[in-house]
Amino acid sequence: MGLKERLEKEIYDFARENELVVNDIDLLYAGPTMRTRHTLVLAFTDVGMFTFQFKMGEAEMHYLAKEKLHKVEIGKKNLVYQLKIQALTEEQSLEAGTYLVSKHVFGRKWHRATLNKLLGLEGKSLFEGGNNK
Repeated sequence: MGLKERLEKEIYDFARENELVVNDIDLLYAGPTMRTRHTLVLAFTDVGMFTFQFKMGEAEMHYLAKEKLHKVEIGKKNLVYQLKIQALTEEQSLEAGTYLVSKHVFGRKWHRATLNKLLGLEGKSLFEGGNNK
């Protein structure tokens, strides 16, 4: 089983256990710096965003419900793209994260497909106000 299939299985298992219905999963490599831009896989789904952080060969999964996501935008930076994600905290204040995203990841067509989908938003935000996808 490949990486994509393993991550999708984890998402579907989580969704089933939490009575969520996931129809679409778009996976994307990202990271906080140029050196670590392939350390995370972000999964955008109809129910929110899943983040997989890789440590010692294991993927640690985190889930952020669609209702908590405020804005997901992508823009060009020198050699990569910059992904900005805003989400509501438990205290209902906005918190932002910035990630770097490679233009190409060899052997991972799903990365490019998701990147093209995000770039196709043309200034619009994925999940703006917690109700888009």
